[in-house]
Amino acid sequence: MYVSSSEYSKRKWNFNLKGIKRQFATAYTPQQNGVVEWMNRTLLERTRAMLGAASLKKAFWAEAVNIACYIVNCSPSTAIELKTPMQI
Repeated sequence: MYVSSSEYSKRKWNFNLKGIKRQFATAYTPQQNGVVEWMNRTLLERTRAMLGAASLKKAFWAEAVNIACYIVNCSPSTAIELKTPMQI
């Protein structure tokens, strides 16, 4: 994918306006990105719990992950002053 320098500048400007801080990590080094690894683990644990509690087969795995992600995004977090990620 080609991104022009003006398009890159617009993205960077929009991130700054929204207070988004970008951090880069080396590819294939999960040790550098603990927050993402933690969230992935949380989503997998919630997905397994939902499938197990509902006695559903692995065929519903993708839908269960989507629902787990939706629940996380609708849940308040102390890290962002008890707001939900959707509110930010």
